[in-house]
Amino acid sequence: MKYLPFERIIYRTNLSEHEVVKRLSDFIEPKKFSWGKKTTKEYEGFVTNSSFEINRIIDYRNSFLPRISGTFKENNGVTQIEVTMKLHVLVLVFLIVWCGFALLFLIGMGVAVGIAEEKISLVLFIPVFMLLFVYALTMFGFKSESKKSREFLKKSFEAEIINE
Repeated sequence: MKYLPFERIIYRTNLSEHEVVKRLSDFIEPKKFSWGKKTTKEYEGFVTNSSFEINRIIDYRNSFLPRISGTFKENNGVTQIEVTMKLHVLVLVFLIVWCGFALLFLIGMGVAVGIAEEKISLVLFIPVFMLLFVYALTMFGFKSESKKSREFLKKSFEAEIINE
């Protein structure tokens, strides 16, 4: 899923499940709904005995910040951590609506140009530009943050990435 704002990563570590939960708990704090949060932790969310849902705590706005969920299970002294990074549902809905309107505009402009049998106008490229712009913005915002989280989790779990 290299070209979509979605990633699935599998880590393998020699840490026990208990140690994975402890390390997660060390850098996660519960979600707080307030402005001007002061925190010393890197992530917010929750962790259970076999799963977690977190996102990075940032001091700037990025609507494309990945929501990270994961599960882990121990087998023969090796713990496998399966992580999924994806967009927030409301951001995804907004992007679908945005792209839908841009596509409708593109189709409408294409039909209008076809009926009038005119030369292709620069106005026809506005919806194409809108689609390319929102795609580039989404991918840059998501991938830059997912890369930071991918490396942080790898370092925190003393793990190797076995599948991306």
